[in-house]
Amino acid sequence: MSFSLESIAQRIGGELDGPSGLEICGVAGLEDACEGELSFLARSRYRPQLHSTRASAVILKRGEEFSGPSIRVDDPYLSFLQAIELFARPVVEIFEPGIHPSAVVHTTAKLGAGVRVGPFVSVGAECEIGDDCIIGAGCVLMRGVKLAAGCLIYPRVTIREECVLGARVIVQPGAVIGSDGFGFAKRDGRYRKIPQIGNVVLEDDVEVGANTCIDRATTGRTVIAAGAKLDNLVQIAHNVRVGEHTVISAQSGISGSSKIGRHVVLAGQVGVSGHIEIGDAVQIGGKSGISGNVAEGSVISGIPARDHREWRRLNAHYGRLGRYANEIAQMRERIARLERMRDAETTENA
Repeated sequence: MSFSLESIAQRIGGELDGPSGLEICGVAGLEDACEGELSFLARSRYRPQLHSTRASAVILKRGEEFSGPSIRVDDPYLSFLQAIELFARPVVEIFEPGIHPSAVVHTTAKLGAGVRVGPFVSVGAECEIGDDCIIGAGCVLMRGVKLAAGCLIYPRVTIREECVLGARVIVQPGAVIGSDGFGFAKRDGRYRKIPQIGNVVLEDDVEVGANTCIDRATTGRTVIAAGAKLDNLVQIAHNVRVGEHTVISAQSGISGSSKIGRHVVLAGQVGVSGHIEIGDAVQIGGKSGISGNVAEGSVISGIPARDHREWRRLNAHYGRLGRYANEIAQMRERIARLERMRDAETTENA
C-alpha cells in the first residue's frame, strides 16, 4: 500500500511542500523512520531528530524550518494520526466472516446482519447482537447481554448477564464487564456476600482497555458514558458513573458509587475513594489519592491530592529535607550556645 505525498496532504488537509509524486509506503516516528516513510514533529524537544531522520517526508507545523519534503499543518500530531489511518489495515479483516463452527450461540439469541463470531465463543440466552458486531475468539456473553451496532469485542472478553453496550463500543482482550461489585456485610465476625443485582451500561463510542474490570451495580447501573476511554488494568467499582469523554489511564481505580464528571483526565495509578464527586474538566496527576469531592476545572496532584502548583512546590521541598534538617540542627545548637552565654553573663552581673 502506498500513497503519493500530494494525496496524503489532501486527505489530512495540509499544505504540500515538496514533490507531489513522492511515494509514501508507511509511517513511523522520526528516529525509526526509513526511506519511503512519513514522519512528524509535534514537540520541540524532538527537533534534533528532524535533521537526522531518514524519513522521506515529515508532517510539520506551519512556519517550522525544514528543507526536505513536508506537509504543513496546524496540528502535526493530529494530522499524523490521520495519516496512520490511511495505512492501517481495517480491523474487520483480522476476523473471519460468519459464525465459527466451534462457537455456541443459544437458540434464543438474536444476531444482526454482518455479525462475526470467532472460535469458542459462547453467546447466552436472550442476547441481542447488533449489526456488524465482531466477537473475538474465546469471548463469553452471558444471558441477556445487548450489543448495539458496530461493537468490537476482542478475544477472551467476558460480558456478564444483562449488561448493555452502545454503538461502536470497543473492548480490548481480557476485559471483564459486569463482574460482581465488592459488596459484603460483616455479621458475627464473618463477611456475608451482598447480591449484586444491577448491571453495567457502556454508552456509544466507549473503549475499554485490556484486563480492565467494570463491576456491576449492587442495584441500578454502573455507567461509562458516551465517548469515555479506559486504559488497561483500570478498576471501576459498583455504581460508579464515568462522564462523557473522560479518559482514565492505566492502573487507576474508582471506588464504589463515585461520580466522575465529563472531560475529566485521570493519569496513571490514580486512586479515587468511594461516594465522592469529581467535577467536569478536572485533571488529576499520576499516583494521586482522591479522598474528597473535587471542584469543576481543578488541576490536582499528590497524596492527598491538592492544587497541582502547590503540590509541585511541596514536592520540590521534599528533596531538600536533609539539608533543612542539618540547618535546623545547626541553628538549635547556635541558639543553645547563645542562651548559655546569656545565662553566664546574667550570673556574672548578679
